[in-house]
Amino acid sequence: MNARLLSILLLVTIQTAFSQDTLKTLSLNVFLQQVKENHPYAVIAGNNVEQAQQVIRLSKGAFDPAVFAGIDQKYFDGKTYYSTLNSGLKIPTRFGVDFKVAADWNRGEFLNSENAVPSGGLSYLGFEIPIGRGLFTDERRTQLKRSEVALTQSNFERQLILNELLYTAGQEFIYLQEQIAQLAIAEEGFRIAKLRFEQIKIESEIGERAFLDTVEASAQLYLRELDVQQRQLNAQNAQIGVELYLWEKGVLPLQLDTSVKIELIQKPTVNPFTSADISLNPSLKLYDVKLTDLELERKLKVEMLKPQLDLNYNLLQSPEELVSLNYSFTNYKWGASLYMPLFLRKERSALEVTKLKIENTQLNFTQKQRELEVKQLQNSQTFIVTLDQLRTAETISQRFFQLAEAERNFFFIGESTLFLVNAREISYLSAQSKSIEFVSKLQKIVLTDRFVKGELGL
Repeated sequence: MNARLLSILLLVTIQTAFSQDTLKTLSLNVFLQQVKENHPYAVIAGNNVEQAQQVIRLSKGAFDPAVFAGIDQKYFDGKTYYSTLNSGLKIPTRFGVDFKVAADWNRGEFLNSENAVPSGGLSYLGFEIPIGRGLFTDERRTQLKRSEVALTQSNFERQLILNELLYTAGQEFIYLQEQIAQLAIAEEGFRIAKLRFEQIKIESEIGERAFLDTVEASAQLYLRELDVQQRQLNAQNAQIGVELYLWEKGVLPLQLDTSVKIELIQKPTVNPFTSADISLNPSLKLYDVKLTDLELERKLKVEMLKPQLDLNYNLLQSPEELVSLNYSFTNYKWGASLYMPLFLRKERSALEVTKLKIENTQLNFTQKQRELEVKQLQNSQTFIVTLDQLRTAETISQRFFQLAEAERNFFFIGESTLFLVNAREISYLSAQSKSIEFVSKLQKIVLTDRFVKGELGL
């Protein structure tokens, strides 16, 4: 079986499974859940979270204990010039102190005197600690904290990606619902025109109607048939737009089965603007995380302004005494090192750059928060006005329906013309179409409110 045929079979299988495992009527919430769980962008966002978790593990690796060993020997002319062996265990800690346990075994006729040790070897237990730079934080500790912050950031980035993805997907679904409703209205108008044409044609053949009435009825029938065809095309294209967001685990694209019906579009029953909380919006959360990360960076840059003064201290014992914990503080070796740039231009500039980043991030946060507040206010006002417009459009539609019904009755008793009947019906159908547009607009406003509040990505 070739790869192309296998892919087709898999696609058909998954399409069938999707149609059977979901409701026969596909609602907006079910559709959004499907997108959230299976769209490639959603899968990528989840992978980014796992990647951030691995970065934490990587950063913790800087504190893993490590064994070390080294040997250096020289033999010449039958003599052992020197043989030095050093091995031990180094244990880094998260509070800046590194502990070390090691031992030296050195011998040789020409061994450097500073490397001389007892015949049984010399062990030592000690530590290294930064007194100046690195006492409160250093690269390793800062990197670990920043990786933990990055995990939080990746979670919010996932929410942001899902929030934006489901927002665009939801708009496509609502548009499909609107086009299906518009198609139903066009089909209703076509059905009425077809029934009237058939009736007028019969009446014309028996001499009860003028032939011109048949011509006008057929012309109106063709016009409405064209409208139905255009609405069908719009609905088909809208369905393709929705299917763009349907996937199986981000790998194989899905198509809507013919048995799956799209839920009819309905006007919202609850005002979504009772709560004005936008604090859950992931874009705002990301700014908070960014400021936390920059604060860690700032503390590290401040630490770099200090002189680098490192101290090491080691207790010296024979290997037997070290194992028995029989320490003597009279045997030791210690050392210290100092490094301090005179002008600190690199360190001071790096700190200033970080401070400017913090200021810019705070300004961006304020601007983004203001944008969301204004967007929510605009949505709230638009919702109220659009709801009033919908009520007005529904009233107009009812009035035109009554007029169309009355005009049809007048026409069949010979007190009206086909032209007036068509005009009344066109006004009624147009009012119905306008009502659907307002319902769709209301649903998109509700979706936008959920997007502004960040609820779609939760």
